[in-house]
Amino acid sequence: MRKNFNGTQISQSVTITEQAGADIADCRNRIMIYDEDGNVVLAADGTKPLVGIALIEAGVNDISGAESGKVSKGDDVDIQIKDIGYVIAGEDVAKGAEVTAGADGFAKSAAAGDHVLGLALRGASKDGYLRVQVMKYQKGAQTASAGTDTPKEPTE
Repeated sequence: MRKNFNGTQISQSVTITEQAGADIADCRNRIMIYDEDGNVVLAADGTKPLVGIALIEAGVNDISGAESGKVSKGDDVDIQIKDIGYVIAGEDVAKGAEVTAGADGFAKSAAAGDHVLGLALRGASKDGYLRVQVMKYQKGAQTASAGTDTPKEPTE
């Protein structure tokens, strides 16, 4: 039996909406992960798959700024999952670096074995806005002999 997908809609949305798994003081431009219940929380490091970046308009939109970005457990969080976005750097990150999550959902340069959010299209200093092309994957583990092996002559 053949299937016809004419007229089938494929979502081209850059964002998703998920429920917060915890109270978060400010989720804006931070990297999010899923918790054990399938809700989103701030990433603590790059050891788990990264969902994406909470939008700058996520959480409370408080004109005074006192509670901007605040979400309570169960509130909706809008998250960018693809294309180009901005995340706040938790350390200096160079242009061209692979970006992962650091403490409190801030961005840092990825190390071997980390889950990568994407590529830094522009560098940023700590607490600056880092422009990232989102393309999630896990960085390969580095081996001690990587790049140092030389071909051996066959023995008879």
